[in-house]
Amino acid sequence: MEIRSDDQRRHHRVRAVFEEAFELCQSLLDPSQGIAGHALLHQVPVRVRERFPDLTQEEVMVLSVALRAAWTRRRAQG
Repeated sequence: MEIRSDDQRRHHRVRAVFEEAFELCQSLLDPSQGIAGHALLHQVPVRVRERFPDLTQEEVMVLSVALRAAWTRRRAQG
């Protein structure tokens, strides 16, 4: 597994807004707050786009996937 250095990373704007976006979308990622035990994942990109209109569509999708992965990882860690 290759470790990436900071100068190889892309999507710096996504990294800059990640924590704020995580707080904003946490309720959408939680199945217990969704409908019939299902998270409202399809709403994450919508909410991200509304809050951060300067992000490109690619950045919105990268952020949405990263938010879901982070929520799952943090939930598993307790």
